[in-house]
Amino acid sequence: MIKAIVIDDEWYNLEEISERIEKTGFIDIVGKYQNPLKALEEMFLTCPHIAFIDIELPEMDGITLAEKLLESNPSIIIVFITSWNQYAVQAFDLNALDYILKPIKTERFNRMVEKIKNEINLKSPHTSSKLTIKCFNQLEVSIGAIPVKWERAKAEEVFAYLLMHHGKYIHKEKIVESLWAEYEPTKALQILQTSVCKIRNLFSSIRNNVKLDYSGNRYCLIIENEACDYLQVEKALADFRVNDRTTYHAIENACILYEKGFLTEQGYIWSIAKDQELRECLIMSLKEMLKAYHVEGVPQNIINVLQFITRLAPFDEKINYKLIKMYKEFGYTTAALSHYEWLKKVLKEEYETGPSERIKKLM
Repeated sequence: MIKAIVIDDEWYNLEEISERIEKTGFIDIVGKYQNPLKALEEMFLTCPHIAFIDIELPEMDGITLAEKLLESNPSIIIVFITSWNQYAVQAFDLNALDYILKPIKTERFNRMVEKIKNEINLKSPHTSSKLTIKCFNQLEVSIGAIPVKWERAKAEEVFAYLLMHHGKYIHKEKIVESLWAEYEPTKALQILQTSVCKIRNLFSSIRNNVKLDYSGNRYCLIIENEACDYLQVEKALADFRVNDRTTYHAIENACILYEKGFLTEQGYIWSIAKDQELRECLIMSLKEMLKAYHVEGVPQNIINVLQFITRLAPFDEKINYKLIKMYKEFGYTTAALSHYEWLKKVLKEEYETGPSERIKKLM
């Protein structure tokens, strides 16, 4: 049985709503409150799955109460039942499942009940699908084998931006300033709210694994138990320890994932700094690995790391010279020539220059 609490300061509304809910046959009322503070105090005793909340309440308004309930239990389903329609935007910012106006109409109440049933079914483990997120070169998101169709480019951009700040609460004004500084603020905030609504709809089938939380005018995207190449790279960098060889392989894999850059094809100005940060952090980690391998004196390990660094920093003359020199010293003539031709091509196309005289002489 699904457990619910009802909060309304007018006793006759409290009783009417509770009676309607109990007649659904699958929701059990475990608490009825006219005082929101009492509902919050008994949260850990009632452990509700759903909270039906009025907006205008004594001591604490319904929006604030919902925020605090969500802080205690992020998976609780919020339904607002109120006489006031001006709070709808704030309600849906909190990811409320529904917003019903009083007096309650039977047809509208029944639609809300169906929403609750669907939400509960979606949260069942057997209905979840595998989420895959690729952020390098361009953003590609799929649920199962089906690519996500954003329809709105702004929603895709908001998702990418919040993913870049994964697990952090970002103020909505900072989001619109970073993404759409050229827009009039009120218009930008409307676009943000529409985009958030679209994102929640797109991932409603895997809501437990993709959470877009809202608290204190801040949004936070949390991806759980899913495959995201960007988060893999971030984890590899966070876990890297020079004295722990078990962390080296993850850095090498991160370099392979990163190869074409972070969101480079999306054309987002705000992602450029993150792309550069990831590149620099990977290069620093690789150079620390290089020092360790030099101490061990294993040529193949040194060559492998040099290869990774040259892909991330083709303009690094010292590293390119060292790699070609090692190729030649160990008789890898074809590899030396191949790398030299690659270097010429990259430097010409990306930097309008060519290999140094020292590298030319070495070849």
